[in-house]
Amino acid sequence: MRVRIRTFLPVVAAIVTGSALLTACNDDSGSSSDNTASPSPTMSAPAPSGTSAAGTPSASASSAGADSGTSGSPVTVNKSFTDDVMGEKATVLKYVSGYQPSAASKSKYSALSDEEVVLVEVKVTASSKYYDSFGANSFYLTGMPNGIDQASTTILDDEVKAAGYPPLPDAETGKTTTGWVVFTPGKDTKKLVLRYKRLAAKTSSGTSISAKNFDIPLN
Repeated sequence: MRVRIRTFLPVVAAIVTGSALLTACNDDSGSSSDNTASPSPTMSAPAPSGTSAAGTPSASASSAGADSGTSGSPVTVNKSFTDDVMGEKATVLKYVSGYQPSAASKSKYSALSDEEVVLVEVKVTASSKYYDSFGANSFYLTGMPNGIDQASTTILDDEVKAAGYPPLPDAETGKTTTGWVVFTPGKDTKKLVLRYKRLAAKTSSGTSISAKNFDIPLN
């Protein structure tokens, strides 16, 4: 039986199945791989369904105009994880660590002068057990030396799309989508790791689901 997930606050979610209630909690006890305890939201606004084209930048990159960013070549990763408890699946296909935002973006977002822009292409499949969506806001980028989990950003979505890197659409219940997720780590960040966070939760009957991180090294 499928159940519905609703998010009321960034750290509070509920899963309802019949009379059972599964409530997210701010539990720091997840897996030993946790560096931070702040869970990501489990729901976001519906995005267009369907799967975007994978691969290297498309021909649109050459026609995007002088205001588009530039990048190096994507590096193949092809590593996957499956959350058997919640039913989420993801494959990290490629990443780009040398993306250079356009002059207009750098002018608009001054912090970009001190940050790298990393693009990660992922293929995600949302849970078939629960009514849920799975997208960019489920992912974080962490790395050395600071080990800080950084949330994805949408500030460059229009630009990277024009450059041939279509952003990742949310996958709705049981559906699969493919696209790119944008991160802006500090320029001193090394050993990049893509992290998916499972939210800690407890059912009304007392059954607990622990928080857990799923990590895929990019380099």
